[in-house]
Amino acid sequence: MASLREYLDPACVAVDVRAADKEEAIRALVHIADSAAGVKDPELLVRDILERERLAPTGLGESCAVPHAHSDGIADTRLVFARLAAPVDFGAPDDKDAHLVVLMAGPRDSAGLHLKLLSKLARMLHDADFRAAALAAPDAGILAQLIFDRDS
Repeated sequence: MASLREYLDPACVAVDVRAADKEEAIRALVHIADSAAGVKDPELLVRDILERERLAPTGLGESCAVPHAHSDGIADTRLVFARLAAPVDFGAPDDKDAHLVVLMAGPRDSAGLHLKLLSKLARMLHDADFRAAALAAPDAGILAQLIFDRDS
């Protein structure tokens, strides 16, 4: 199974990210990815993720979302894990706005890897103890450590 640690740079973990809506949240997470390791084309990546959102919302429920896309705007698969300052609607089946958002993006030929990562993220995010700890983490370093400790 793919390790989250391979695709999630600790610099891509953030807390109290401010966003008024889904598009702003996605733009903020793409900016984090670009700042940490560079993105080939941030605007193209944002457009591809928003297009994927239009096809089917990525809210998982339980105040979590995993917006994702395959895009020519990024060279390799990368994750960004954020706790939003205020929850945002990602169209979850339980109608709960997302407080924990994980952006997953990678090149167009990475479908198999994305399914493995998405499965691992869904299991982690559906764990009530993990969610409570992630929401209570005092800073990004502690949040990153929580994620890596659960990455098994």
